[in-house]
Amino acid sequence: MQIGVQSGYIFTDEDYEAGLRMIRDAGFDSVDLNIDEQLDVRNMIRTGENPFFCQTTETIVSHYLPFKAAADALGLRFGQMHAPFPVYADGNDAANRVLFDAFCKCMAVCSALECPYLIVHPIAWSGTQAEEWDKNIAFYASLIPAAKQYDVCICLENMFRGRNGHIEDAVCSDFREAAAYIDTLNDLAGEERFGFCYDVGHATLLGRDQRRCINQLGKRLKALHIHDNDGRSDLHMQPFAYSRGKEYVTDWYGFLAGLRDVGFDGVLSFETYHAVEYLPTELKPVMLAYIAGVGRYFQSVLTTA
Repeated sequence: MQIGVQSGYIFTDEDYEAGLRMIRDAGFDSVDLNIDEQLDVRNMIRTGENPFFCQTTETIVSHYLPFKAAADALGLRFGQMHAPFPVYADGNDAANRVLFDAFCKCMAVCSALECPYLIVHPIAWSGTQAEEWDKNIAFYASLIPAAKQYDVCICLENMFRGRNGHIEDAVCSDFREAAAYIDTLNDLAGEERFGFCYDVGHATLLGRDQRRCINQLGKRLKALHIHDNDGRSDLHMQPFAYSRGKEYVTDWYGFLAGLRDVGFDGVLSFETYHAVEYLPTELKPVMLAYIAGVGRYFQSVLTTA
């Protein structure tokens, strides 16, 4: 079991070598590459501009090969990758073609970086739940040929939405539904090409029982987004940051119990970018070392209980 962290707000294309070294020196083994930062989807929908992903697959892969060489030299791996979001523009076929092309190119990068998992958020549909199901099945099914070509597992994620100042359930926040998505898509693929990325913070926002949710996913669980919040906003902060009295807002020990129940042995990957986003440069290594320390603590709990 390894410890990982996202690249966002830690390094950019210009300083990836120093950023990867900072991640390694903090105590991490793995990186979640935020390739999503290369495509501002909302701006692309508005303007039609897509400067990065309009390049050829070969050019984009070549762009990331030095990242792989630097990571290899430091003993780091790319454990997962975060695809652009949102994934669908209702009524905008041109934008959806750009997005589909971007997802396929992301999988090509995954293959080049030996990254097994690409997290692709599901479509949040404003119509009925049945319509949302059909939209998502069709969307993910369209990615199966590229997933097979590049030998990548596509991971769905549990979502939430805000409505009139309230946090509400969204697609895949019901984990029985999430399991049904994975099973249906793998049946369509004829092999295991889909898994699930469990977002701890999103489950906290919706007041979910962490252990029960993970047990409902079972072996479908392939990747993690570990971060903390106050139960009101999606803050993406370091674990153990929020408590009410003697109790933490996130049930961290329920989360770990769930991972132990299902025998999770993947990367404990932290999506804690707001914990480092506005820190002084000198303090970023300190915060990253703390987050990696939490990961090692989680690892010890999982391996000794």
